Amino acid sequence: MIKKALVFSGGGARGAFQIGVWKYLNEIGWKPDIICGSSIGAINAAGIGSGLDMSTLIRLWTTAERRRIYRLNLMPFLSGLISGRTFSSLFDTRSAQSVLSDCLDFDALRTNSTRIVISAVNVHTGRVVFFDNSKIGLPHILASSAMPILFPWHSIDGIPHWDGGVMANVPLQPALDWGAQKIIVVTLSPVGQTPQASPRTVREAMEHLFEQFLTGSYQTALNVKKYRDQPFLQFPASPGRKVRSVSEPVSQPDILTLSPSKMLGFRSLLNFSLSQARQLIDEGYQTAQRELKNFI
Repeated sequence: MIKKALVFSGGGARGAFQIGVWKYLNEIGWKPDIICGSSIGAINAAGIGSGLDMSTLIRLWTTAERRRIYRLNLMPFLSGLISGRTFSSLFDTRSAQSVLSDCLDFDALRTNSTRIVISAVNVHTGRVVFFDNSKIGLPHILASSAMPILFPWHSIDGIPHWDGGVMANVPLQPALDWGAQKIIVVTLSPVGQTPQASPRTVREAMEHLFEQFLTGSYQTALNVKKYRDQPFLQFPASPGRKVRSVSEPVSQPDILTLSPSKMLGFRSLLNFSLSQARQLIDEGYQTAQRELKNFI
């Protein structure tokens, strides 16, 4: 039996795109054996693993407001920054903790037959660590999605951990270790998947750099294994790049990457507005519907 994996990257509020992809997969009855997630991808993976149905997932994404998720913690942050004596994150995420605690069913998550794996970074060692649903609790999810400096780290067994996206924003390795042979990777940046124009301003250059950070670990993982993901159908392969047919015998897993069609800018990362959520859910659904026809 072919083992199937779904991999969700980090990318803040852009994570609504992953819900659109999951909506399509849910409609056609495609069930992964393992779901891996970092940062917002970890939250989405845990939501699915908790048994949240499609309507609930969409409702959570389209009713969440910034003030319900995080609050500015400016004065303590500036005080610590100026004095150099203490650290305080820029945002207070206690509201997000409350929302996640209310909506996630950790008993259902632990007993789910689909393996859920999320990443976090041990602050002391600087190493990425993975937790599966036999261990995942609220602290693990909060740690995996704790963007350094912006959000506070969280302790796991007394050790501070923060955003898994720092070291493994696209957590492909657990899927490979699990022996997945068909892998759908959902990144939240088009860099590495679609050609991008040269930046014209300093801000655009900074955005390009950040987008490359979001996908860099994934490209490295593929290169180390000498794997190739299948390019979008509407974009030709690079000159000299061999593209395998899905039906062709392979010595590596079949990997297909889905991502938004364009860079969304820094503001999109913390933009939990209804308009962006709806737009990305729709784009994720349409992208999956179009690109997965010859893959599943």
